[in-house]
Amino acid sequence: MPKIGIDLENCYGIKKLKADFDFKKARAFAIYAPNGAMKSSLATTFQDIADGQPSKDRIFPTRTTKRTVTIDGAALSADAVLVVRPYDEVFGNNEKTSTLLINAKLKQEYPPWRAS
Repeated sequence: MPKIGIDLENCYGIKKLKADFDFKKARAFAIYAPNGAMKSSLATTFQDIADGQPSKDRIFPTRTTKRTVTIDGAALSADAVLVVRPYDEVFGNNEKTSTLLINAKLKQEYPPWRAS
C-alpha cells in the first residue's frame, strides 16, 4: 500500500502544509472539517494536478508556490487524481450536490446546508 506525501506552500490560501498519509495503516482517509479549514484549497490544488496546471495563491499571486505531492517518493501523476467537489461554484449548494458524512454525530455538528 502506498504512502502519499504532501508538501504545499502558498496554494490557494494554504500557507504551509506538510503531511504524510500511510495507506499501510488505513485504506482510506477522509478530511472533514468546518468551513474555512482549507478543504476547498486542498481540493483545488489536487484538481490542478489532475488538470496539469500550476497552483497559485489567489490573494498574493506574487508569492512563490510550492506543490510537491508524491506516492512512495515519486511524483503524483494527473491520471491518479480524482477530486469530488462538495459543491459547484456556479450553482452553489443544493440537494443535488455531493456530501460525504463520516458519522451521525458529525452530521449533527456540521449540517451540510448550514450557512457560514
